[in-house]
Amino acid sequence: MKIFALSAILYNSLLVGTNYKVRKLLIKVVPKRFIVLILLAFGPAALAADRPNIVIILADDAGFSDLGCFGGEIETPNLDSLAAKGLRFTEFYNSARCWPSRAALMTGSYDNYLNKNRITIPQVLKTTGYKTAMVGKWHLGGKSFDPNGPNAPMNRGFDDFYGTLHGAGSYYDPMTLTRNRKSMEPDHESFYYTDKIGEEAVRQIKALAKAEQPFFQYIAFTAPHWPIHAPEKTIQKYIKRYEGGWEKLRKDRYTRMLKMGIIDEKRFPLPPMEPNVKPWDKVDHKPWRIRNMAVYAAMVDHMDQAIGRVIDALKSSEQFDNTFIFYCHDNGACSEVLHGNGWGTADNILAKVKQQGKKLAVGNVNSVPMGGPLTYGSVGPNWACTQNTPMRRYKKNVHNGGACTPAIMHWPVGLKAEPGSISRQRGHVVDLMATCLELAGAKYPETLNGIPLKPHASLSLVPAIVGKDLPRDHAYFFDHGGTHALVIGNYKLVREPNSPWELYNLSENRTETKNIVREHPEVVSELSKLWKRWSTKKLN
Repeated sequence: MKIFALSAILYNSLLVGTNYKVRKLLIKVVPKRFIVLILLAFGPAALAADRPNIVIILADDAGFSDLGCFGGEIETPNLDSLAAKGLRFTEFYNSARCWPSRAALMTGSYDNYLNKNRITIPQVLKTTGYKTAMVGKWHLGGKSFDPNGPNAPMNRGFDDFYGTLHGAGSYYDPMTLTRNRKSMEPDHESFYYTDKIGEEAVRQIKALAKAEQPFFQYIAFTAPHWPIHAPEKTIQKYIKRYEGGWEKLRKDRYTRMLKMGIIDEKRFPLPPMEPNVKPWDKVDHKPWRIRNMAVYAAMVDHMDQAIGRVIDALKSSEQFDNTFIFYCHDNGACSEVLHGNGWGTADNILAKVKQQGKKLAVGNVNSVPMGGPLTYGSVGPNWACTQNTPMRRYKKNVHNGGACTPAIMHWPVGLKAEPGSISRQRGHVVDLMATCLELAGAKYPETLNGIPLKPHASLSLVPAIVGKDLPRDHAYFFDHGGTHALVIGNYKLVREPNSPWELYNLSENRTETKNIVREHPEVVSELSKLWKRWSTKKLN
């Protein structure tokens, strides 16, 4: 009896490190006592210990409460399903804007762009045998949109790339569309970029699944970044949901979040609407404004549909169980109002419509319903304030409306924390480098192409996967566009351009409604010195 008891213990413990496909086969066809003998004789490595596939999904300019699993009214059943069997993070940070967040994610550093002293996640993982692929928005080549440039995806570790090199563009005809090293044009009349990202991600997964190696895939949506574009049928599904205006929507989302346990009223008091938000009962062009939010919702809906196709592809290729999926945002909702050429992102469309004798409606053209290929608008500050419920401020600002967004972690065979739970632990997109290194069993190299690499600033999130606590004394730094912040322990120090420091106790006040800078000058002094030392070191 003792021998059989010991066999059962060894059987359960030794199989943990083996290939999950092999586990399933062994359990089905081999007596337990013989599996134990095999494992004792040769070790789990003999049965090809299986490192997980890693899929990182990034949304663009999405708010804190947009997803259904975070209290939103937008239909996101696929992300909701990942949350229901994974972890939801309510304190997950980013760098508050597109390219700094992407640089932090890819390199584990706080640099705004890639440079020769930094290495990317796929470049490291390739050294350990991972296959790599990316689809979607890159936005890390600086001012260069050359698909053959030194910081283009194919020269930064990806074996396969389909997407855009620019930061924004039409969803019907995106700028800088590229396949691997070749510039492309949309391949059919019904082209819609979000749907195409899903289609290409599925293509990559099917190809990657045929290899013996694990794979790393980065899926970077442009949705729901402006311009607000979406198929008309999906837009119509959401029109009636926004007829009550932004104040009602914000209260409804807040109430739902409380009931779901995403937030609590004590630590997350609802701040006043942002100063630039006009009361709903005093604005004109209400049907036009309602439609704008419906277009935005349709964009999130289509992103979720694309994620659903990714999930289906992982399941049909028998990769889902051992794939670590991490979903997050690059920053919070965006208050920008477009004009002119949309900061250069609409140049290709403006040229084409002019050639056709047509006109592109850019910005707040209230006489033109937004959402179609001849429009180029945004939701603006009013709806964006609601999208960020219950956080303050917007994208580009490092208060929590700009720099704190949802995250979802999902890994069927690896997750030891309670599935479906809401994590109060803290993380940042910068941490994905160390997380991927640990999951892949990879070592961060000292050099790249003979050039010394700077150390990364990344902290592995793996302890959260296995139900352990992440350290709260690890500092996170923010420095973009004149906005500065530091998060460490219970405190967040933050300031806007040309303004004094503000201090918040995040353990008591996550929505930054109570500035305690006067009550704790010693904390402000200590943390501001820490931020300055980091900033000085970063510049050198």
